[in-house]
Amino acid sequence: MPSLKELERWMGTGQVADKLGYSRQYIIDLAKERKIRAVKTGAGWLYDPESVEMFKTRLKASKGG
Repeated sequence: MPSLKELERWMGTGQVADKLGYSRQYIIDLAKERKIRAVKTGAGWLYDPESVEMFKTRLKASKGG
């Protein structure tokens, strides 16, 4: 479980959706499938920015560029 200090820099669903170019629902699905490190809060989901970057890198590699 991340610390509160760590969570301060985590991203919201909309931010991740914009960064990766996917719908908000798809981002939530990725979190539920544990493909991106995230925690569910009372207000929604928060995503680890490092995990989002790693997912983006893997995505680029799988697309060949």
